[in-house]
Amino acid sequence: MTATVKRSDATRQALLRAARDEFAEYGLAGARVDRIAEAAGVNKERIYGLFGSKDKLFDVILIDTMREFMDVVQPLTETDPGRYVGKLFDYHNNNPQLLRLLLWEGLHRGVDAHDIDGWRAQHYEQKFDRAIEQFGVDARYAGRLLLALCGMSNWSLAVPQTTRLLLGDAAEDKAATREFMQEFAKAAMRNFPPAPDRSAADDSDAVNGLTIPADEPAVPANQQATLADQPTTLADQPTTSADQLTVPADHSTNSTDQPTIQTGQQARVDRAAQRLREAQAAADAARAELAAALRAARAEGASANQLARQVSGTLSRPVVLKLLAE
Repeated sequence: MTATVKRSDATRQALLRAARDEFAEYGLAGARVDRIAEAAGVNKERIYGLFGSKDKLFDVILIDTMREFMDVVQPLTETDPGRYVGKLFDYHNNNPQLLRLLLWEGLHRGVDAHDIDGWRAQHYEQKFDRAIEQFGVDARYAGRLLLALCGMSNWSLAVPQTTRLLLGDAAEDKAATREFMQEFAKAAMRNFPPAPDRSAADDSDAVNGLTIPADEPAVPANQQATLADQPTTLADQPTTSADQLTVPADHSTNSTDQPTIQTGQQARVDRAAQRLREAQAAADAARAELAAALRAARAEGASANQLARQVSGTLSRPVVLKLLAE
């Protein structure tokens, strides 16, 4: 890398840091390009030459901050909703700029979420899909579930004045708030409707995939009148959970022949969840090992920029700098 390229990269990074601070504090409308230029040690023309406009610079800052968030947190690799909420709370408490940028964007742009190269849309599509996979919920609820869990984790930080009014001096005890939110998320998820299992359903049945096996014994004539009086649709029946659905005992001569509902699927989910937990533990250990190696190399004289280039594609430069500072 030539000296000119190095200077250009250093200038860009200085601009991004200064712009992030400015936009987080003053918002899209209140931020001033001349203050950003002064803080970064460049002239305004340089900013317009690199980014085109203040609005486009804000877009770059927001996406860059979201990328850093994903590198540091990666919350949806956790299957426990309580840990998910706790990790989000910790990040936004220690790194308030992303939340502020999102709030400023919502205030000035409403529902118009700007994107760069489709990264943001893809990020939320993946987040939606992972919520279905990790939390085992129906696709109809995944988006609202994420809104609820994210709101629990960051709303007290987004509106500290409201938190103070509601909690008084206890607002200072953020650890207690974090613990409450985690336990609340766990309790809520225990009663959350799971995604329907359609793996064993007959396509010809339109009622939630529930069927009577083809070899089911015929109903005796003396029971047909009784069964005729029973509800024939789910709408006519009392609300019940999936765990309570059973085939009536008098439909079979031997109760031990009844299949255990979802046993195979549950075992498969358990195995997959265990593999994911093991992979996450291995990833955390590898990350800690890499962080230690980076700090050791830095202590021996390697520059932060050199180390960031060395692990480019694995960790972003802001994450490398954060690890070196720890």
